[in-house]
Amino acid sequence: MLPIAVYPRFPWLSRKALYIDIDIDNEDFLQLIERIGDRWMGIRENFADEEWKNLLRIPYAVSITVMAAAPSFLGAFSETKSMIIEPANLAASSGSGFLGLLSADMQSKTRDSIKEQQDLLMHDREGFRSKTIGACKSVTTTLSKTTPEDAIAYKKWVLAIGQKVAEAAKEHGVALSEPEEAVLSEICAAIGISA
Repeated sequence: MLPIAVYPRFPWLSRKALYIDIDIDNEDFLQLIERIGDRWMGIRENFADEEWKNLLRIPYAVSITVMAAAPSFLGAFSETKSMIIEPANLAASSGSGFLGLLSADMQSKTRDSIKEQQDLLMHDREGFRSKTIGACKSVTTTLSKTTPEDAIAYKKWVLAIGQKVAEAAKEHGVALSEPEEAVLSEICAAIGISA
């Protein structure tokens, strides 16, 4: 195994060193990583900083909105765990480079992003849901800066994260309660996809 710490030169990689077992020289590997990184960084550069931050915030905002729709003291741990784990799992299974890039960026900011959304919920419990729905509506404009396939993948990804969070804990003996279904329906309508 050849350990190569490429992250100082390539910020889009995780902060961990890569351990690889390949039969090419170091310079070929670095050129390969650089080409991949250029493509991914090109995706990121299509968006203004605030637009990118909103793309990163919406999955957490949707998750917390779903959790707040049917609060479950006993299920809070499972729902929070799902909110943290599912974005990466669903992005990986989608095969979308755009979602992979978003997910990787989210993972480095998880704690701060969740805390930000929780603080917003605590300061405006009544308005948080409508603000989340509004953010979902406005993200469709932002997504016009990417391919139609990536835009649809993002919308489905956000909805799937909300669905996984809702199903992570049972409320009143059901995996998906009526309040959770109502929130997910509003999110579907806001981002322009069917459930």
